[in-house]
Amino acid sequence: MEKRFITAMMMLLLGIVTSMAQSAIVKGKVIDKTANGPLAFASVALIQSDSVIMASAMTDTDGCFQISAPTDNYMLKASFIGYKDATVDVKLTGNDSDTYILYMEEDARMLQEVVVKSQLPKTTLKGDAVVTTITGSVLEHSGNANDVLAKVPGMINRNGNLEVLGRGTPIYNINGHKVTDDAELRNLMSEDIKSVDVVSNPGALYGGNVRCVVRIKTLKRQGEGFSYALTSQARKYTTCRYFDPSWTVLDLNYRTGGWDFFGKFVYWAQHSFQISDIYGGTFLMQNGQQVSKIQDGTLKAQVYRGGIDPSFGANWQINNNHSLGFKIEYATNTFDDQKVIMDNDFVVNGVVEDHVFSVSKTKTPISEQWTGNAYYDGTVGKLNINFNADFMRAKIRNEVNVNESSWTTPADLYSHSEADAQMYAGKLVLTYPVWKGSLQVGSEESYYDGTQQYAINKSDIPAADGKNKENTIAGFAQYAVSLPFGQFTAGLRYEHVDFEYHDYEDATNNLTRKLDDWFPSISFATKVGKVSVSLSYTGKTQNPSLHALSNEISYDNRYTYQSGDPKLLSEKQRTASLSATWKWLTFNSNYETVKNGITQWATPYNDDGVVMIRYKNINETYHKFSMYLNASPKIGVWNPRYTIGYSKPQLKMHVIDQREATGERIVERNNPMYFLQTNNAFILKNNWQLEVNYQYTSKMSDEIMNKVKPTQSLDLSVQKSFLKDNALTFNLSWVDVFNSNIYHFETDFGSYIINQSADSRTPGVVLRVSYRFNSAQSKYKGTGAGQSVKSRM
Repeated sequence: MEKRFITAMMMLLLGIVTSMAQSAIVKGKVIDKTANGPLAFASVALIQSDSVIMASAMTDTDGCFQISAPTDNYMLKASFIGYKDATVDVKLTGNDSDTYILYMEEDARMLQEVVVKSQLPKTTLKGDAVVTTITGSVLEHSGNANDVLAKVPGMINRNGNLEVLGRGTPIYNINGHKVTDDAELRNLMSEDIKSVDVVSNPGALYGGNVRCVVRIKTLKRQGEGFSYALTSQARKYTTCRYFDPSWTVLDLNYRTGGWDFFGKFVYWAQHSFQISDIYGGTFLMQNGQQVSKIQDGTLKAQVYRGGIDPSFGANWQINNNHSLGFKIEYATNTFDDQKVIMDNDFVVNGVVEDHVFSVSKTKTPISEQWTGNAYYDGTVGKLNINFNADFMRAKIRNEVNVNESSWTTPADLYSHSEADAQMYAGKLVLTYPVWKGSLQVGSEESYYDGTQQYAINKSDIPAADGKNKENTIAGFAQYAVSLPFGQFTAGLRYEHVDFEYHDYEDATNNLTRKLDDWFPSISFATKVGKVSVSLSYTGKTQNPSLHALSNEISYDNRYTYQSGDPKLLSEKQRTASLSATWKWLTFNSNYETVKNGITQWATPYNDDGVVMIRYKNINETYHKFSMYLNASPKIGVWNPRYTIGYSKPQLKMHVIDQREATGERIVERNNPMYFLQTNNAFILKNNWQLEVNYQYTSKMSDEIMNKVKPTQSLDLSVQKSFLKDNALTFNLSWVDVFNSNIYHFETDFGSYIINQSADSRTPGVVLRVSYRFNSAQSKYKGTGAGQSVKSRM
């Protein structure tokens, strides 16, 4: 089926290429004159002397367009709601090679103000995204890409992880290329970033399990020759004795003619910690009597790992219409040491029956991953062709030694696990102007094959040896058109999945299933007076991670086991979004409905107080409303960026509880979250920049968990740039000054309840130094395929 589909697509492509090969072409770009950046989704038309529109197109996300028409004299006209029309006379002869630039100004009748460059990040709504211009704004000198993203409207830092507010962790793209390692964001300096698009509700072009996307566009540096960038960061923790070299990234680039050769070498080494107080236990009925079995104690975890991540590739810009290239990446851990100490009392009906002190040490002798991408991007006539082929190969092996001292049954345990997986994918996207808009159609296919084994010297935990296979084919279409009253986009995506799980230890666990899903998307953007407004709706599916589909039972500690479930269903999501911008204010809201939500669920495993934590689907439908308002004005040297947010979940679960006469009860998770983020940047003379940043998050419900105490953090930083074009930059930061970002949560599973704190010991002093010589960004245009499968690996 998949081969026939691709063959049909290629035959269609060949026919279109043949028919369009002799067309006269006009190319160009539409520029927002105020923001000095590209204007996406503007309408461009070739108009004859009798006012007849001969052909039209819509600009892409880079503001570029291409129109094919018979040779003649025309007027080229660009229009966009809220802007004055821009026109230029053109003559098509069939041998044209000029690129026409059309500058569009905001209509003074709708926008009565002038935005001054370098005063504030200009945030607008364009197409499916909230777009923040970085060049010429206060964010231009804020550090690296991570520092920029933490301050962009719509982003939130939760426990050290960047998320799209209300939508979770995003997929990142830099110039269309998917980010596969953190080093790409670490080494991308803010001076090289042109804009950031936050897409909270992506449409049909993205995989069914992609909930949100952040697209980063870089400046296109001119010139050829050799360039490099070297960035290094070190950290001294203030709550312990450790000093981390953190990471060092060397980026190399060489350009000559149409060729672009690039490479990267990353070395990293860092600690992570967790100190927790844990109180949890099972509540069962035995022989008509209630029996409680409680674990009460502490957990201390320390991880120290490091590795190297080299990559290299090449890009060939054949001409303005055609380019191709490849990229190979390798990542491996050179060391990986984990140590977990648990000190617990085991209390039965209020009486301490055992005290367990355990030390678990984990070694990872094998942890490596190869990824590769090859692409072609070209234009023939009116048709744009983008093709990507990807592969990924990953392997990991863990060895765990556990020493448990106990009043009753001390034990020494050893376990080992190994996983080996490979993935191949291809994606073809064709773009063609239709009427006043642009039509995109395409296909995406991926194949995954993975094995996993696990064994432990404990009789009640069976050995595991299983294999997963998954073959996915998707077809999608999206049409975008700019009309006098606004921009309209509609899309539809179809995905077919063949999944097979084979258990070599227990054939009764074997599973084969086929899934077919349709994912619609629709959006509309317009201007109401001075306010830009966007509405959108999408349907998505979150497939289980491949780890969650594993049936192996792993040993956490004497009273906690973990496992997955090969029979997990996919999570179905439906999301409606409303966004608006006015001057320096940005507003966004989302309403989400989730069916078959995937979570980890704890239940009693036996009569000895052991708990099994297993992935499962939530039977009840989960609703969530979230919203935020961002203000980014400028007051002298002070550049505040304040965000207030609110999130309200709605989940009512029926949980099994043997203490109840009916055998079950209702647990509700409806507590709202209130969020405040204040970023204060002070831009001083001689390239000095000071920042005082504060974040507060209230108590809240997060799916099945209740966060029972608020968290907050205060960060301070000072930055100074030197040399021409600020090539050398020093940044000194004090992170989480008061060590107040400590999480406290409780989860009620019915027959099992747990209360836990989590202190990650984040406070520290961080020094980052970067030097850029003749800085150039790679011209690589590969967008990647099979991204949803990669993330699940």
